[in-house]
Amino acid sequence: MGRKKTYDRDVLIHKSMEMFRDHGYSGTSTQMLVEGLGVNRYSIYAEFGDKQTLFDAALERYDQEVLDRSFGPLEAPGAGLLEVRQLLEFYGSAGEGPASGRGCLLCNTAIELGPNDPSGAGFVQRYFERLSNAFHAALQNARRDGELRDSVNPRAEAEFLTAAVLGLFVMLRAKAPTVAIEGAAHVAIAHLEALRSGSSSQTG
Repeated sequence: MGRKKTYDRDVLIHKSMEMFRDHGYSGTSTQMLVEGLGVNRYSIYAEFGDKQTLFDAALERYDQEVLDRSFGPLEAPGAGLLEVRQLLEFYGSAGEGPASGRGCLLCNTAIELGPNDPSGAGFVQRYFERLSNAFHAALQNARRDGELRDSVNPRAEAEFLTAAVLGLFVMLRAKAPTVAIEGAAHVAIAHLEALRSGSSSQTG
């Protein structure tokens, strides 16, 4: 008869997600997981097989929970320039919030592991594409609704906005001064506003 579980798999994934966000993949040792999750090594290996599989589960959970909550309004069918601006404002004001010193798990993973993805699941690449596509769809909606100047290239601007948000995440992770984070977001918002139809600014 198998050993009865004394833990909840979902709870383990959620707790590990928070630990990996704080310490990274390499910085989160198995012993730290044992202590932080409140289970023994046997339970971790029996449930997930190895640390990499647990990490993959944490990334998937982060994508489903945190990113859905953060990017949901931007990914809504009718999203436009307002939702783009609100996202930039949100992260620009996050310097003293819970993301300070933590940043984004997927962005942190991109910095730590670069193009390496032992699982083969492509979590980081999917993340970049998700964010870029959300910005692109919002800008396309803005063009359809007459909000965007005809000379604007929605795809190129989507890539710029993706880079801007990732940069804000890095600043948050590094606990950059709040004024610096706010200033960077302000410049990105000013750039966004220059894309509006009727703006006199020359943005390619």
